[in-house]
Amino acid sequence: YNVERERMISMKEYQQNKGYRALVNAALLSGIGMSLFNIVFVVYASTLPFNALAVSLASMALLVPDLLRILTGYLADRTKNKVQWMISSRLLQGVLFVALTFLIQLPPSLWSFFLLLGINIVSDCLGAYCSGLQLPYVRRLVPADALDSAMGFQMACQTTVQIVFQGIGAWGIVLLNNNFAAFGLINAVTFFLATIVIFWNRSLFYAVPGKINQAPTPLFQNFSETFKLLTGTAFLKKMILFALLINTLAASTSGLLNLQLLDDLALWFATYGNTVAMAGIATSIGMVAGALFAADWFKNTGLVRLITYTAFVLCLLTLNFLFLHNRWLMIALLFAEGYLIGKINPRFSAHLIREIDEEHLAISSGIFSTIVMLGGPVGQMVFLGIGNRYHVAWSWLLYLLFAFLVAIAALVAASTLEKNPTTAAPKNAAARTEDWQETTPVLPEKK
Repeated sequence: YNVERERMISMKEYQQNKGYRALVNAALLSGIGMSLFNIVFVVYASTLPFNALAVSLASMALLVPDLLRILTGYLADRTKNKVQWMISSRLLQGVLFVALTFLIQLPPSLWSFFLLLGINIVSDCLGAYCSGLQLPYVRRLVPADALDSAMGFQMACQTTVQIVFQGIGAWGIVLLNNNFAAFGLINAVTFFLATIVIFWNRSLFYAVPGKINQAPTPLFQNFSETFKLLTGTAFLKKMILFALLINTLAASTSGLLNLQLLDDLALWFATYGNTVAMAGIATSIGMVAGALFAADWFKNTGLVRLITYTAFVLCLLTLNFLFLHNRWLMIALLFAEGYLIGKINPRFSAHLIREIDEEHLAISSGIFSTIVMLGGPVGQMVFLGIGNRYHVAWSWLLYLLFAFLVAIAALVAASTLEKNPTTAAPKNAAARTEDWQETTPVLPEKK
């Protein structure tokens, strides 16, 4: 009953809340083009004479926008006319990909590749900037008691789009005989459609009350103030620490799994490629389910305790790789891992939106994302380095020890927070939402 009720709440927000629906639709349209082209660009890099360098740079370039999220978040918070720049940034992304459509047809060279790579990076940074611009409107448009389900619904939709259209991109580029320009144009069209969605509904955002367009303090002062906000409670401090630790593990799982599958034929589903694909699909479907069903058995489970459960699931996954070698158990545990991560991400995003003031909202999200992301490369370097230098079993043993220690530490931290609930209590989020909702005008339907 609770699961169905939560699903109805999220669907009701999407169907009846026109501003929230416009933001979700614009994000999904942009996500379609980006999911298509990200896989296509890697394929393009693999066809170049210097393919090893090109594929490595194309993969590394995906990390650059995340590393710059602090800067794009700061700029989003500082932007005065957020509605205008939500429209302009999507429009500029479309223009960039129109240019890419022509440039990608030129004879391949190192300089043309760097130019195309730069267009991709700038476009992704603009996307991150636009996401930061939207956060204050999500905060104002969605009631506080519906934020968890609304963020979960948005994440589920975005993950589904990513899964589906990455598959379509991989299949379509073969069908179209490596017509990379066609996919560049498709990406441009999706950005233009996202621009139209925001432009058509701009009156909804201009009608949002409050001083959303005020300019905050300079960068270093803003960064310092924001970091103090993010570490202002025991809950936020522990969430940052344990999110960093769990991401160190989770980011290494797929790489270690790929190494394990090279020699462990008992885990195969017919072929190596099929098994890698099924493992990725199981995790992704788990994330979608976890984000979508916000009112399940874990509805009242704290975020740090959810991280505890995730770490224990990773321990079980490691034990399966070391001793049982059961392929179906592997798929079930990967689904469970994705399910728990799918619950953690939208709920913490909703917590930040509720608790952080609008002057620091986008940069807060950027700082948190950057800190958490740093664990990924470190974990991959350590675990994959050991697996390649010695044997993957040694990597799994170290992984098991680290996951177990994270699980125990998170369990102790969760128990401490539950004994002192005031350290993680929301700061009158519901009351704050009610205050502005009393003055919200009834918006007319667009003719």
